[in-house]
Amino acid sequence: MVEKIWLKSWPKGVTKILKYQEKPIIWTVSKHAQNSPKRTAVNYYGRVISYGELDHLANRFASSLVALGIRHGDRISLYMENCPQFIIAMLGGWKIGAVIVPSNPMFLGDELVYQLTDAGAETIILQDDLFPVFNSIWKRTPVANVIVTNRKEFLPQEPTLPPHHTLLTASIETPGAISFMDMLSQASQEVYDEPVIDDLALLQYTVETTCTPKGAMITHRNLLSNTAISANWFDGRPGDIHLSVLPLFEVTGLVHSMCMPFYSGGTIILLARYDSETVLKAIELYRCTHWASIATMNIAILNYPGVRNWDLTSLRCCLSGGSPKVVQAFRELTGASLGGGYGLSETISQVTLSPMDNPRPGSVGIPVHETEVKIVDIDDWDKELPLGSEGELMVRGPQVMSGYWNRPRETRLTLHDGWLATGDVARLDQDGFVYLVGRKNEIIKASGFLIFPRQVENFLREHPAVAEAAVVGIPDPYRIETVKAYVVLRQEYAGRVTERDIIEWSRQKMAAYKYPRIIEFVPELPHNGTGKVNRFLLTEWDKKL
Repeated sequence: MVEKIWLKSWPKGVTKILKYQEKPIIWTVSKHAQNSPKRTAVNYYGRVISYGELDHLANRFASSLVALGIRHGDRISLYMENCPQFIIAMLGGWKIGAVIVPSNPMFLGDELVYQLTDAGAETIILQDDLFPVFNSIWKRTPVANVIVTNRKEFLPQEPTLPPHHTLLTASIETPGAISFMDMLSQASQEVYDEPVIDDLALLQYTVETTCTPKGAMITHRNLLSNTAISANWFDGRPGDIHLSVLPLFEVTGLVHSMCMPFYSGGTIILLARYDSETVLKAIELYRCTHWASIATMNIAILNYPGVRNWDLTSLRCCLSGGSPKVVQAFRELTGASLGGGYGLSETISQVTLSPMDNPRPGSVGIPVHETEVKIVDIDDWDKELPLGSEGELMVRGPQVMSGYWNRPRETRLTLHDGWLATGDVARLDQDGFVYLVGRKNEIIKASGFLIFPRQVENFLREHPAVAEAAVVGIPDPYRIETVKAYVVLRQEYAGRVTERDIIEWSRQKMAAYKYPRIIEFVPELPHNGTGKVNRFLLTEWDKKL
């Protein structure tokens, strides 16, 4: 196996060996509650919840779950946007050893039926404006306990930040459901069935674009290891202020915007969803030091009118990544670097992170603590390839899941002697930096050549008229497959640039087998909950033409 060459690129100030108590995250929250009970844990539009209060609320909720008959190992779905209730429910469920199933609040009926049934979740906790969606499919699920909350229940009377208008909606009738606030009104009792480090903490469903989502079995050890890695890599300290706007049902938000702040004793500035002006106000008002985001958020901030009138200089560590131009512009605006990374649902966030003192353009960074990677032949896991070669990325480390829930076959096809086959094609350079090439199952095979959509998309984004692009392979009677690109034009170029213009430009930039033969202009591209383009929907669009 390749020697750990990435250690020579290790960032200064980051220890190579992590030492931490092997206790679930809830133990750390309780320790903060004992040692610093008045320190702010969560600030939700001005509603302040201290560590002492947060632990107390989680204990009350845990007691009420036990009273409902929920026990160690039972699955609980959380079907809501970012709000204190999400955090309280997650911590309370963990306190009794329950397994949390984060559910995307954008799910519609059939998507929710699939996840609840696959997980065997008998309890769901949801915001009341989503109750009609759930109620329409309730009888098709195993759910027995329905707990509802209105997000206004934790909003302050005089918010310090403008709440999104959806937070102010009136309460909706929820027949047959239990009130979240009634659960919190129950007397707190000592819980005797807390989880141990190797118990399941989450069923984190994969964000699939080509096949059925699977529940990655994430233990408390998996979650703790990547939380501790995040705190070490991004210099987490007590008193840090973390802007938490990424969805907590998704792994990056959960680890970097909730668990890491709690682990290090920081404060979360919790927002229900992204809004550029609210984010700018939050950073300036609360002097945020950390922000985990996605590239589209950073671009929106950079393009926001009058952005230089805001004081964003409190930012110290930011996780997102983006093009070299975006990274440079963000550093000039804030003084902070945008550190990129790479991770999966199966690894509960990061496998690699960019060294903050030595980012390498185009790379997703180097393997993090106690993590190993190797590049193998796409068709043969046992054949490791030399440095610089493109092949499937394999990962081994403490963050790797224990398998897929109730899917032994898929587990065997993904885990091999402790190594996780990521399904991503990548290469490793001589300094240990990883470069992603594309998804193995998205490879386009045209005239005998292998084409990765990501490479074509990167070229297309260089065209001044292209705001966004996504590439898929479509059947072709002569080439077997050919490259089609869906393109969103910048507003000022609409009507001035044709599909033929983009094709001819591409011919000058790419190899003859690679450039797109078909261009379709669209007003927008379909994205999933993590902000990534959903290629499966693009191929479905093409089938309907």
